[in-house]
Amino acid sequence: MQLKCLIIEDASFMREIYRYALSSCQQIEIIGEAVDGEEAMKMISEYKPDLILLDLVLPLKSGLDILKELSLVSPKTKAIVVSSIEDDPIISKAKALGVITYIKKPFTKADLVDAFNEVSREYSEVQNG
Repeated sequence: MQLKCLIIEDASFMREIYRYALSSCQQIEIIGEAVDGEEAMKMISEYKPDLILLDLVLPLKSGLDILKELSLVSPKTKAIVVSSIEDDPIISKAKALGVITYIKKPFTKADLVDAFNEVSREYSEVQNG
């Protein structure tokens, strides 16, 4: 099963890194990229991705705001956060809002691939279970 993924990141070089890292994940199809929180919510509403790769610090609407709205707009969408924020209360809040994995920047390609494999396993278990 191929999972539809939306990348939500304002830094173009980071989006490029994500595309490169995920090119080795055959179970992931990148369906779009959003550069701010408002664009992200429009794309989530339209595409209903299986997964979002989300930065918390975004223009127009924060990653935490997106997570709060996610359950209303696309409740089956899973989220992986990649952020430089190391504030434990913010990380805890993100996880309480349903984030599967929180990856701190800087990260390795393996960190990202492992997180996507974890999400893929969850989807497989739901379908097979």
